Amino acid sequence: MRPLIVFTDVTVDGFMAGPENDLGFMVDDPQLADELTGELMAVADTMLWGRKSFTPSGAYWTAADGELAAWMNATPKVVLSSDSGFDVSSWANSTLAAGDGVDQVRRLKETSGGSLVVFGGVQTVRSLVAADLVDEYWLKVNPTIVGRGGSMFSAVGDRRTLTLRSARSFPSGTVALIYAPSRVS
Repeated sequence: MRPLIVFTDVTVDGFMAGPENDLGFMVDDPQLADELTGELMAVADTMLWGRKSFTPSGAYWTAADGELAAWMNATPKVVLSSDSGFDVSSWANSTLAAGDGVDQVRRLKETSGGSLVVFGGVQTVRSLVAADLVDEYWLKVNPTIVGRGGSMFSAVGDRRTLTLRSARSFPSGTVALIYAPSRVS
């Protein structure tokens, strides 16, 4: 079974997005980007995106340069959307998985390949977390508090225990944490 990784920035108070669904809380840290994304590129071979985050992310990465941009553009992308007519042709190597996103991810996890990585958006990640499909949380905890916003954990109905796999701090004050649900060996 292919593991599913959530790779996301969060605030100290646990939000993936600010009050207006903004990402202005994210702190730039080239060392973190080099180390953590390099590790991700070594294990993940398919990206998962929600419909709302796909378009702005695609616009950004198709105009970007460098090793990470090359990987983002070349790696297969699966867009989860209930809209079967959503056009994914603006970003190379993208396919649409229309219908129930949770069911689509369950099917993808049964296929062969490397890790699946979901970058966003909040609703997509929240639904995968609620369905207990996430095998690893790669959290970049930014030294920012926003007070309210989009939380990936707000739909979890029961207590879940996580096992810390890795913790690293970076010059920006950002802390990279990798957790796995205790059910994962």
